[in-house]
Amino acid sequence: MKICIVRHGSAVSGAVLDQNRGLTGRGENQAAGAGRWLAQQSFNSPRILASPFLRAQQTAQAIADCLGIAVENMPHLVPDADVQQLLNDLTDQEQDLILVSHLPLVGHLAAMLVDGQLYDQPWSPAECWILQGDLAAAGCMSVDAVWYPVLDGL
Repeated sequence: MKICIVRHGSAVSGAVLDQNRGLTGRGENQAAGAGRWLAQQSFNSPRILASPFLRAQQTAQAIADCLGIAVENMPHLVPDADVQQLLNDLTDQEQDLILVSHLPLVGHLAAMLVDGQLYDQPWSPAECWILQGDLAAAGCMSVDAVWYPVLDGL
């Protein structure tokens, strides 16, 4: 199975409620770039699961538009989510997943899936990591591919 972990694109700052912060114009371009890159990757009937926060929803929708699939909300993809609870949710999944979330969760999740340890992993806006393994469990996946928006001038 493959799991792609995506951080949302660059977001506006200063919103009263963090969950209502949307993407900037640059963030929209980054999200579209992530979608174009992911459309070129090999996935097996992927599902896109996104944080309910606006900036993650906007990023996920840009990716979904490129892949021709729908976005599903996943409440456990918020910034301060419990990584162990998320791992428990992922172990039941059988198809490829694209998870759109936030710091620090994206870094924590990648660290747990690849190294089996919880630590901060730096992550730029709209950065995508594709992990591959037999199952989504701590230390059971490896990094298959990575996309950085700056490499495409975004």
